[in-house]
Amino acid sequence: MLLAQLSNACTSKPKNRQTETYQYLHQIAEKIHRRSLIFVFTDMFQTTTSEEKLFEALRHLKHNKHEVVLFHVHDAKKELSFNFNNKPKRFVDVETGEHINLYSEQVKENYQTMVSTYFNTLRVKCGQNRIKYVAADINKNFDSILTSYMLERQKFI
Repeated sequence: MLLAQLSNACTSKPKNRQTETYQYLHQIAEKIHRRSLIFVFTDMFQTTTSEEKLFEALRHLKHNKHEVVLFHVHDAKKELSFNFNNKPKRFVDVETGEHINLYSEQVKENYQTMVSTYFNTLRVKCGQNRIKYVAADINKNFDSILTSYMLERQKFI
């Protein structure tokens, strides 16, 4: 029965809706009573309102004395460099199904500036809330990302 449900979840078409991670983080904050190390893996593609609610939930975890690490999952080759050829492209939001058609070269410079600013803003916001920010490029091996974090953490303990 469980195997059938997992199979169905993997093969069914996803619903077009936004993930509301913050609700689950609030639940975790309420249910975990011992001080814990909590890893949050997210792409941080959220509306401004949802982003504020996410940081509110992360602050809730910090208030309950948990150590919080935000692994910002991204594809550096595509999301930071916007490394696409100049053929027309259709970019589709996998959560909502919304799409946009464009030539990458027309928006590349502005896009890179805005994404760089956004990533820096996330780092600063995490720092202000004493949340460890770790950039997690999907093109790198997961083991190396986690090992680098753990070695860095060990230096400061």
